[in-house]
Amino acid sequence: MRLRRLEPILRRALRGPCALAPGSRVLVALSGGADSVALLLALRSVAREFGIEVRAAHLHHRLRGAEADADLAHVRRLCTRLGVPLEWARWNARARMKRRGESGQAGLRALRREFLAGAARRAGAAAIATAHTADDQLETVLMRLLRGTGLTGLAGMRPRRGRWIKPLLEATRSEVEADLRAQGVPWRDDRSNESRAYLRNRLRHEAIPALLLALAPPGAAAQGRGPEARAALARRVARAAAEARGAADLLERWARRVLSGPHRIQAGELALDSRTLATYPLAARHALWRRLWAMAAPGAGGLTYRHLESLLALVESRRAGARVELPGGWAAVRAPAGRVRLVRAAPASGLGRAVAARGASGGRKGILTTSFTSPGGR
Repeated sequence: MRLRRLEPILRRALRGPCALAPGSRVLVALSGGADSVALLLALRSVAREFGIEVRAAHLHHRLRGAEADADLAHVRRLCTRLGVPLEWARWNARARMKRRGESGQAGLRALRREFLAGAARRAGAAAIATAHTADDQLETVLMRLLRGTGLTGLAGMRPRRGRWIKPLLEATRSEVEADLRAQGVPWRDDRSNESRAYLRNRLRHEAIPALLLALAPPGAAAQGRGPEARAALARRVARAAAEARGAADLLERWARRVLSGPHRIQAGELALDSRTLATYPLAARHALWRRLWAMAAPGAGGLTYRHLESLLALVESRRAGARVELPGGWAAVRAPAGRVRLVRAAPASGLGRAVAARGASGGRKGILTTSFTSPGGR
């Protein structure tokens, strides 16, 4: 069973960012929807070519009653027919999220990742494959843009994050469904994807059709909102996101060099004159702060665009004691002599702990002092 549209896309991913060592096992997150069914079929089709072994995992959330039961039955039948080992489980998602203080789509996503990580560990899988497509990338980029984002947000989802891979990011949903129909392969539709309670669904069903209508030339409104027009838009955004990822990666490498070169951190202080900082493009200044933040507070969470703008303003501030709250209990505080300190109430990990252990600059535990010498700063 060959999926002629998807297999070339999958091959490019497996030869590129989603490459796996021969002999690897890959676990497919299989919901029963069109995207995940197509991913399973396409991976199984090219498995021998790439020397990989395919397995699948399915989580029943106990939220959708008979529909979820039917999803599980469909997934089990499919895997039995294909000869693909399947691990599945029924979790009381509502109760688990309540215990954790989580809710909504984010809480369900965290549960699925926990289940899939455990299933991959038990299966000895080197990678976990999810079936995100160019349409998902379009929605993700729009969500980030509307909420406020910078270059890294515009880069969208990456095809690989550690062992998590997304080998169908270049494929559109219309290509997925066309391949499945051509092979007579059924799939399950999740009715919760129609709910307007979630931003992603509102973008999918309302905002994107409106954008397509606006893009269509006069007199071609109906065609301009069709699957071909949506697929073309998804491809354009996916290509732009890929370029943004490349630019973000280049800036990250540049920031690493800056922070390990003439302006390297010594004794817990980064010597970087704010007049020099001001000459850098905005994206470069943001990249420097992101890199410094990753060194100072690994695992504390990412910096938002608002955090970054506030930090840049703090560097230029002349008011000692000015403060910017940051994730993980950290804060940036404007110190005398044009310095900015990254401070955490509890002992820090990573660089902060190493600095404290050396007794650098006589600082307290959890403090990284960053010297941005402002003109006329006090």
